[in-house]
Amino acid sequence: MHASILVYLPSFVKVVELASFSKAAIALGMTKSAVSKQVQALEDLLKVRLLNRTTRTVRLTDEGEMLYQQARQIVDAANEAQRQVKNLNEQPSGSLKINAPQSFGMLHLAPALAEFAKLYPDIQLEVDFTDKFINILEEGVDVTIRIASLTDSSLIARKLARAQLAFVAAPEYLERFGTPKHPDDLINHRFLEYSYIDRPKEIRWRHRDGSAGVITMNSALRANNAFMLMEALRRGVAMGVFPTFIIGDAIRAGEVVPVLHDYTVDPERNIYALFPHNRHMSAKVRLFIDFISQRFGGTPYWEI
Repeated sequence: MHASILVYLPSFVKVVELASFSKAAIALGMTKSAVSKQVQALEDLLKVRLLNRTTRTVRLTDEGEMLYQQARQIVDAANEAQRQVKNLNEQPSGSLKINAPQSFGMLHLAPALAEFAKLYPDIQLEVDFTDKFINILEEGVDVTIRIASLTDSSLIARKLARAQLAFVAAPEYLERFGTPKHPDDLINHRFLEYSYIDRPKEIRWRHRDGSAGVITMNSALRANNAFMLMEALRRGVAMGVFPTFIIGDAIRAGEVVPVLHDYTVDPERNIYALFPHNRHMSAKVRLFIDFISQRFGGTPYWEI
């Protein structure tokens, strides 16, 4: 490979990752025209078009896709080598930007973050608790915590724990509307709906014997905040499907009651720490993920 091609690869990779010359320029600390010239020079050297550009979109050609898969590995390896040399004799330090869902963040991650900050004062934590899905490459986030059935292969994932989900209702609600015995019975019940979840009105269930099905919820209240939904649940407004990291204490206190014990929500959700490929060996990221893995790994303390 021509030596100068290696010079142009970081710009090409960043444009593909962010789907934007402008965003890539900001991320690289360059001007937009400089990034554009580097990608054009790469195309000229290879004598192929790598990107199809319009005023709004940037898309890979077939040749560009082939080059990107290899180029990303080369750029990641070069960045990692640079980081290892730089951090060889250094203690982890600098800014660490963390994103997490609001409910999990406030209930469980906040105490862990406070402990981590006390143990490692040279690392400055920047924390954002939000339930909105973010693009961590665009936002410059080092680690994000997600509760999902993970399908995004553009990120590296470390499973922290299972996110056990339970069908629950307040005793007052069950006295008024009865206790469902089968998921099909839920069609006659009122449900609390979480705004940000995919297909919020649909619940896929699976029995321990392997049988499965889908039901449609009758929404009584819709909100984008788990604490609002918990308050409605406690007051008997409707039933809900909640992760045990939110509902565990309320179940133990008898404020709400699990139902449909032999059924689970499908597919299974887990709690993950995710981080971009190009940050996978950062000392501070590795230190933080090891720390929370030890805290939440195995059977988490909130499970019922």
